[in-house]
Formats: sequence, structure tokens, C-alpha cells
Amino acid sequence: MAAFISMAAYATGLAVRGTYPFGPIPRADNDLRHQYVPFHTHLWDLQHGKAQGDLLFNWQSGYGVGFLGDFFTYLTNPFSWLTGALPRHHAEFSVYLVSLFSIGLAAALMTVYLGRLRPGSPWLRALLSVGYAVCGWGVAEGTVVPMWTWGLVAVPMLGLAADWCLTGRRWVLGSLLVALCWFANFYTAAMATLATALVLLLRLLLADTDWRTRGRALWRAATMTATGLLLAAPAVLVCALANQRAQPTELYVVSVRTDPLTYLSMLIPGTHPRPPAPNIYAGVLVLLLVLTLPFQSKVRVRERAAWCGLLLLTAVSFVITPTAKLWQGGALPHGAPFRESFVLSGMLAMAAWICLAHMPRPRALLGGASLLVLLVAATHDLPPVNRYALNGILAAGAATVVLLLVYARGLRRPARIGVMALLAVTVFTSTAYAVYGNAVVDDPRRRGPARPQTMTTLGTDAHEALRKRENWPATRADAGPDVFVTNNDAMLVGGQGGAYYSSYVSVETALGLRGLGLGQAMGGRHLWPAADPVLRALLGVGTVLEPAGEDAVTARTLPAPPLVTVRPPGSDQAYGAPEGSVWARRQAALGARIYTVPALAHSGGPAAPASGRGFALPRAAGEGAEHWTAFTARCAPGERAFLYAPGLNATARAEGAASRPENFYGKPPAVSAPLKELGTAGTDGRFTFSVRAPQDGQILPPDALGCLDQAAFDAAVARLKATGATGVTAGGHTLEARLPKGSTGTAVVATTASPGWTCSVDGGPARAPVPYHGLLGVPLGAGADRVSCAYLPEGLSAGLAGTGTGALLIGGVLVRARRRGRTSGIDRRDVRRGNGLVRTAL
Repeated sequence: MAAFISMAAYATGLAVRGTYPFGPIPRADNDLRHQYVPFHTHLWDLQHGKAQGDLLFNWQSGYGVGFLGDFFTYLTNPFSWLTGALPRHHAEFSVYLVSLFSIGLAAALMTVYLGRLRPGSPWLRALLSVGYAVCGWGVAEGTVVPMWTWGLVAVPMLGLAADWCLTGRRWVLGSLLVALCWFANFYTAAMATLATALVLLLRLLLADTDWRTRGRALWRAATMTATGLLLAAPAVLVCALANQRAQPTELYVVSVRTDPLTYLSMLIPGTHPRPPAPNIYAGVLVLLLVLTLPFQSKVRVRERAAWCGLLLLTAVSFVITPTAKLWQGGALPHGAPFRESFVLSGMLAMAAWICLAHMPRPRALLGGASLLVLLVAATHDLPPVNRYALNGILAAGAATVVLLLVYARGLRRPARIGVMALLAVTVFTSTAYAVYGNAVVDDPRRRGPARPQTMTTLGTDAHEALRKRENWPATRADAGPDVFVTNNDAMLVGGQGGAYYSSYVSVETALGLRGLGLGQAMGGRHLWPAADPVLRALLGVGTVLEPAGEDAVTARTLPAPPLVTVRPPGSDQAYGAPEGSVWARRQAALGARIYTVPALAHSGGPAAPASGRGFALPRAAGEGAEHWTAFTARCAPGERAFLYAPGLNATARAEGAASRPENFYGKPPAVSAPLKELGTAGTDGRFTFSVRAPQDGQILPPDALGCLDQAAFDAAVARLKATGATGVTAGGHTLEARLPKGSTGTAVVATTASPGWTCSVDGGPARAPVPYHGLLGVPLGAGADRVSCAYLPEGLSAGLAGTGTGALLIGGVLVRARRRGRTSGIDRRDVRRGNGLVRTAL
């Protein structure tokens, strides 16, 4: 019943609002779930043998990136595997099911776990569990990032394992549950493990037993946790090392300070924090009973004090930086700062059950109702308490108080069943209304129009168009920057493109591609597709999608070199471009002179003082032409002019009525604007462009403009095709290329030299490749015919060794228990069960 009511309430709240899947498909610009949909389509491709890559490596994103860390972080919620059972184009629905089923399982397990804290009515436990499973964190944060919803499951699951430590049973099963939680989502599992440890310590302190027995329970818990972590070691180690190697990001200065009254207001169901505050509400029934607990005379004073103290200390720990970092695994996140809120919601449900299991007297219930009225009076005008939350707490709070007062009178069974049914209806209705209220307050459609999500007809057509035209692994196919806007299009649409968001983008990948002019966001953890011909050639992009009218695309073939090319010795030079500039790096990577970097001269509009850093652009006060600062440069006649100013936040346009303005959204260090084409130099070689900066502090670098010699570029591409690989074979995480006989210099693979690659030449010893101006280089020595490379994520070997060790420990315990059972003749059915530890053969 708990699972059914929680899932039905969550779905009903979304359905009444008309939110997906009961309304339009989520929009790419305003629903964070979109960036995880492509991960699930990639999982579908892996399950059906249609992906380019495997669990270790992903050829479809970021121009080739490791995938195992992403898999463990985004896809190991067991419900994610349902993706393969649905059609690929229903990936959004499979993501929705991940959240929905996790909510249901969390409610069911919490119902069981509450019975371990105190015996009592399973129906009442189920109603409390509904409030926990559809808590504020789950609605506002967990379901937006679907893999996190396993954290809701982990709290009661780990609680059950801890309870077995108290009763001296099921050590092996408890270890497996710990491993499952950490494997399914190690991030939320770490928070749930810490919360479980706190509750276990509280229960041990309250237990009427000796310290030796308490120590034995702690030892069992410690060994159970350690063994579970050993079993889940691949997930923990691979992700930890990937995070250590990841591009550091400085997007936000996160503060965990929260006004006390605002914090208290978050106990009211349906609240939505702005600015961020802990999402801790767990339903009206839970809130009322937690407020009743201090007045519950049927519960021992020290037990009431212990639970109230645990709730208070946990709540305070969220808003103190050192303890907040402890909850977050050592560092505050760059996004939502209170990702651990769900553990407090779980503790609230536990404390509520401690109160309800003894059925509080009417006086205690009225005391709790009085505190509820005071809470509403003190917080009703605060921003988180929207009108939906206020209406819900007043109506549901009054109904819940009345029903509990009636239930506490000791009714006969038929009347008690009737009151229980009304209470269930109240819990269902108030929970659904809280979901509805949150959906309205955070309705993405209120933020304005956005481009459609890629799993629409357009996305399906694009996937089919790219699949038909791709030539992998000879060259890449890329969705391109002008069709889709989701963070991970490349996995969803298909091909082997650049669009990619992950917490594990390595420093080598982020800096290597940024150095070649690729646009990036989130400090380098969100990579954009290549948009100019030179970068596409360097990355071996032979097919690209382009818009063809409204809601239509077309695939265009480009004259790209193969995925593996050869650079002769000494070809990696700047060729006259300014040292350290993007033009120098590109020419060195290509091995040819293709750019002219002319000097810029201010030629009109507002003044732009020059310095060593470049031209200081004035802030434009209006839209007219007089607010555009003009610059002139000299290129060869007919050359294409490109602008690269990664830190520029402005609009640039070439001279001429037909020119199209190009927006640059640079915002160091979070956003790095890509290199963009402005126009073509005239017959006299003169090229003029204007820049309009909407804010102060914008600098146009002195070497921002590069003029491309198309003939030289075409010749360079033709040379790379003639001397490049004659055949390329790509496995899941391997690559093999046949080269022209006796090739010398460096074989360059059109991917970045991220950690984990090893390469061999002509079957020789495997060695780490070298960075080659942002790409992966393999020195060929005196001459070579074949290059082979393989990718192995850091930490995988050690993690598998940990799993093997954990499996041996469990096997040893099972064998020892079986032998001891045979020797002593112990029958588990005769094991004495008491309030303290229960000793078994284990």
C-alpha cells in the first residue's frame, strides 16, 4: 500500500499539472532531466548492441571519453535497466519510471524498517512512509536527477542492514545490501550510510544492554560496511579517480547559510526554496507527529530527547560548512547545496513513528497541533511557503489532527478501519497536492519558450539521418551545434560528436579541446560540438547535421581526413602565428600554415583603449549603430575571417547588410566561447567588423581575428587523407589503424589524450600516448605499419581486486557458518530472539 499510494500521489500531482508524461515532452532549455535522457538512450544502445563504445569507453560524446565513471554515476540505479525494455524513442518515459519506481520501493522498504524500530500497525507505518518517499527533496531535486532517487531507497535499506547488526543476524545479506546501495548510486549511498550510522548509534545508546554487546553490534556494522564497500569497489574507485582527474570548475560560490525561519518553513509540504534551502518536508502526517513527540508521555523522556536531539543536530549540520562538506563527501557541490536533505526527511519519518507507535493521547496531539499552528504563523509569509503549500498544510493539517484524535479514542475495528481509510485518503490527497504545488511553482513553462527536446519527431528523424550517412570508424558523424541544445545530443541523436556533459570530463580533454577553440560551459565539464571547418577536420568529422527548415534536418558530408592520421617529423610548428594563440595550436596540430593573423585597428564607433591584453570595449548604452565599436584588419582577398575571444560576452558582426550577428557568451571561468566565422574579406583584402558589449570589462584580444586560406586548408586536408590510415577498426574501447608502410613521425588519433589510454606500434609493448596539441599522439619511431590503442579506466583493476576480496570474505563466512552449524547442531529456528543481540552461527 505504501508503494502504491506514494507512486499514485506523485503521478497524480504531475498529471493534474500536465507535466510529463501527462503533458508535453520536457523542454531542453528548462528541464534538467533532459541531460540524463541521452545517457539512457546510450544505455539502450549498449543493451541492444548498437552503441559506438562499451561500458569502458564512449565514442559518441566529447569526441571520445571514458564511460565507466558515467555509467556508475548516472545509470546504475537498477530501474535504469528498464530502458532496454522500451522503444528507444521513449527514453524520457524510462527516465520517469526510474524516479517513480524508486519512490515506490523507498516507501515499501521504509514501511518495513519502521517496524524494526518499534512494532505497530503496518498500515500506519505505510502512511508515514508515503510522506518520506515523496518528500521535498525527492520532488524538487531527486526526480530531476533520477539516479539520486536511489538515495530514498538506500536510507531504509541500510537501516534494515543496521538492524540486523543489532539482532546479530544476516551479516552476509546486510553486506550485499550495502554493496547494492553503493553500486546503485555511491553519492547518495555515502550520505545514507552516514545517516544510518547516526541512527544506529542512537539506538545503541537507548538499548538496555551492556557495552560489550553494543561493541559487538558496532563491530558487525563496521565489518558489514567494509565488506559491502569492497564489493562495490569498482564504482567507488573508478569514480573517485575520475573525479580527481576531472576538470576543476568554479561556477558558483556555494553558501550553506540559511535563515532559521526559512529553514523551519521547509518542513511545510509543498514549499519550494528560493534561494536554496534544505528540502526536508516529509508530509503533513510526519510533521504533525514529529511536533507531537515532545509531548508524547508514552515515550521515555530520554528517548524523546535523543530523537529530538538527533533531528536538531542533523539539521544544523547541513548549514555549517565543515559538517556540510562531510555530508557532501569532502567538498561542497557547485549546484544544489543541500543534496543530503533526504536523510533528514527519513529521520523525521522515524521520529514520527516512535511517536505514533505508542498512539499519543489527545493532549499530546493537541500540543503538536499547537506547534504546527505556530510554525505556520511564523513562516506563512516567507518565500518558500507558496499559496499551494499554505492551503495544503491548513486543510490537511486540520483533517489529520481530527482523524488522529478520533483514532486515539480506541474505536472498534470497523470504525478504526474507516478512520484509517480516511487518513489514507488525506495522506494521498495532501501528498499529490504538494507535488502539484511544487510543479506549479517550478513550472519550466513560466520561464518562456524553449527549443523542443530532442526525443521528438525532429530528434528521431535526426537519429535516422545521421545513422544512414555516418562512415564510422573511418570518419565521425556529428549532430552539430545548430540543431539541438541538449547537453548530451551526441548520445541521443547518434554519431560520434562533441556535445557532452559530465562531472568527469578530464583536465586533458577540457584543456586540449579548449586550446583548439572548442566552446565549453560549466568550467569545461560541458563540451560543445565543433562548428568551424578546421576543428572538424582535426577531429575527423565527415558528416554533420544542419537545419533544413522548421523541425527538419539534413546531413551534409565534409571532406574530412580519417580518424587516424600521420604527422611527419617537425611538422608541429606555429607557422608564424602568435605563440600560445589558438591559431598557432591549430596549425601545429594540422601540420600546415593555413591562417593569417592580422593586426586589428579601431576604425569607428565608441573608443576602445588598447593595451597589452587587447581592446577594452565600452559598455553599449543602446541598440543603435552608434553603440557598435568597429575594427578593421587586412586579410588576403576572399579569405574567411574567424573570431576567437573565449572570454568575450558580446555580439559581433561583419560589415555589410547581409552579415549575420554572432553572439559570444564567454564568462570566465565558467563559459568559454567557441571560435566563430564572421564573414569574408573583400577583393581588396579589407575586413571590417563591429562589436557591441552589453556590460563593462569586456576585452577583445589583439590576436582575436584569424583569416583562413581555404586553398591551403584544402591542401592540408588532402595531404592528411593521402598519408593517413588506410583502414581503421574501432572496438568498444580499442582502436586499430593500418598505416602506409614505413610511416614515420607521429600517428594522431582524433580524440584527446585522456588518462587510461595505452598504445602499441606494430604489436610492440603498450605505452602511454603523448598529448599532441590537444589530441592523442603515438610516436612511430623509425617506421611503422600499424598502431593499436586500448582504453582502461583508472581504478578498475584495483576495484575488481576489491570485489574479489569482498567475495572471498563472504564465501569464508558462509563456509565457516555452515561448518559451525553442523558441529554444534544449531537449528536457526531455535535461535533465541530478544531485545539485545541474537547470537547465531554467524
